[in-house]
Amino acid sequence: MNRRKAIPGSTSATGRARVPRVSREAQRERNTQAILEGAWVTFCEKGYEGVTLDAVAEYAGVSRMPVYWLFGDKQSLFFELWKKVIAEVLQQMGQRMRASASLRSNLEALAKFATDTRTQPESPHAESLFFVVQTVALSRPDIAEKLRKISNDTVETFTGFIRTSTLAEGERLRGSAASVAAHLIAHINGLSTVQFQTHRQFVKAKDLTEIFVAIALKGAGP
Repeated sequence: MNRRKAIPGSTSATGRARVPRVSREAQRERNTQAILEGAWVTFCEKGYEGVTLDAVAEYAGVSRMPVYWLFGDKQSLFFELWKKVIAEVLQQMGQRMRASASLRSNLEALAKFATDTRTQPESPHAESLFFVVQTVALSRPDIAEKLRKISNDTVETFTGFIRTSTLAEGERLRGSAASVAAHLIAHINGLSTVQFQTHRQFVKAKDLTEIFVAIALKGAGP
């Protein structure tokens, strides 16, 4: 009896379609994304303290092993999730600010983004996640170091927007681009803290634009 050998990637000797083999790298990436998505949902639903890695694994549809293998522990998983969210926020912000546009218009775009309720987390636990990472870093020097790097990178990102923005006649920065960037970030962080603690938004985009302009510029009228 003649037996036909199956052609890889097509059909087996029994005539059944062969399932393409997934590379280890693709499998790792798929598991990573599934776990991070599962972590976001479970952390938002239950808060940091109410989540276990088993619960994340169950929601992500994977066993416990990929979670421990890829992230190690709950604190590290939480930090990676926080880092992912921050990167997405910076990307959204960058889409609203334009290189070579006036600094005033970019500050206005930043103020609108910071006060846009559509960019705010809907879950009652979601906002708290941005503050938990600071507590986690207190007991984890490795995470604290990574957090410092992200903070420095964020300042550099803001600094880049300021440096590539144009100034109107008579306008000058109140300090170096990096110093202005740091002050803007500090104000946004402070505003976020107040909003988180009170569950209220006190500042409108127009008012925040004026504050940003006062922080960044001197030598020109409002």
